[in-house]
Amino acid sequence: MTATTIFMRILYIRPLYIIRSMEYRVVTEGSTRLNAPAGGGVSKREEVFYNPHMALNRDITVALCRLLSPRSFLDVMAGSGARGIRVANEAGTDVVLNDLNPRAVKLIGENAQLNGVAVRVESRDARQLLSSERFDYVDLDPFGPPVAFVDAALASVRVGGVLGVCATDTSALCGTYPAACKRKYDAWPLRCDCYDELGLRILLGFIGRAALRFERGIDPLFCHSTRHYMRVQARVHGRHAQTQRSIGYLQYCPDCMWRGYAQLDGLVMLCGCGSRLKTVGPMWTGIFADPELCARLSETLAETGFGERLKAVKLADTVGAEQSVTVPYYDLHVMCSKLKVPARGMAEVEAEIKSGGGVFTRTHFNDTGFRTNLPADSFAAALKQ
Repeated sequence: MTATTIFMRILYIRPLYIIRSMEYRVVTEGSTRLNAPAGGGVSKREEVFYNPHMALNRDITVALCRLLSPRSFLDVMAGSGARGIRVANEAGTDVVLNDLNPRAVKLIGENAQLNGVAVRVESRDARQLLSSERFDYVDLDPFGPPVAFVDAALASVRVGGVLGVCATDTSALCGTYPAACKRKYDAWPLRCDCYDELGLRILLGFIGRAALRFERGIDPLFCHSTRHYMRVQARVHGRHAQTQRSIGYLQYCPDCMWRGYAQLDGLVMLCGCGSRLKTVGPMWTGIFADPELCARLSETLAETGFGERLKAVKLADTVGAEQSVTVPYYDLHVMCSKLKVPARGMAEVEAEIKSGGGVFTRTHFNDTGFRTNLPADSFAAALKQ
C-alpha cells in the first residue's frame, strides 16, 4: 500500500467521522419526523443548523403552500432541511433544498428518507443557484441579515410566485444600532413604542425597492414579527406602480406621540405641537398582509397536525384584523407613562375610541399595543381624565 493510498483513505474516513461526532435526536413537527442535533441546533458550534423555536414559522409556511399550491419550492439555506422536508411531506410540493455544509446535505438526505419523500438536494452557492433556476416559491432564511441575497432571490421567483424572507438582525432593524440599519437596509430606524413594526416595514420596504429595480412589484401576503425574527411572505408580480406608491417615510413626534406617513416631497420638520419630528425610512406604508388570505390561513392552521396551531391561528387572526389601520400601533403603557397617568385597561380604551367614532384593533406586535385611525391627541385627553 502506497503512502498516497493511505492519505486518500484518511481523507475519505474523516468527514464521515465528523458528521457523526455529535448526537442527534428525532423530533416531530406536524406530521414530519426530523433528525435534529440533540443540543438544539441553534449555535454556530453545532454541525447542522436547526432551530426548534421556528416551528411556528414553519407551520405557517406549510399552511401557505397548502393554500397557494406552488409547483416548486426552493429552501435556499436549508440547514437540517426541516422547512423543505415539511413542505414536501405535508403540502405535496416539489422541493429543492440547498446548503453548502456537507453535513447538512447528508442530514437532509436522511430526513427525506425518514419521511419517504423525494426531494432534490443541492450544495451550491446560494446566489449561483438562484441565478440559474426559477421557482414558484423561494424561501430565504439565512443565519443573519438577508440583504446580500434578496436581489438574487427576486430574480429567481417566477412572476406570480412567492418570496419568503426571514431576518434575525432585529437589533439593527428596530433602532438599537441605527448605523447598521442604514448600512444594510439603506433606511433610518427609530427606537420608539412601535419600533418592531417600523423594523418590519423597513424590511418590507427594502424588498419592495429591490423588486422595483427588476421592474417588478410585490404584494404582502403575510408578514409578522415574532420572538427574535421578522418574516415577510410576498407575492412577486409585474405591476410595480402600487409598490412604488407604498414606499415612503414615517414622521414621529417623541413628545405628543403623533405619527403619520409622508412622501419625500411632503416631509416637514415640526409637529403640530411644536416639537421636532423624527423621520424614519424609507419603509413600506401599506398593509403588510392580505386579510382574506389571513382568514383562509387561520382555517388551514386550525387543522390537526400543526404543533403550534393555537399560536399560529391567533397570529393569523390578529394580523388579518389589524390591516384595517396602516398607521403604526400605539403602546398603551408607554402612552400612559408619557402622559403621567395610571395605566388604563385595554377594554376601557377601546370603548372610548369607538365611542368617538374611531377604529380600534389589537396588534400582534405587542400585548399592550393597539391600532387606531385617530391621532394621539384625540384620545390622550380621555386617558388624562
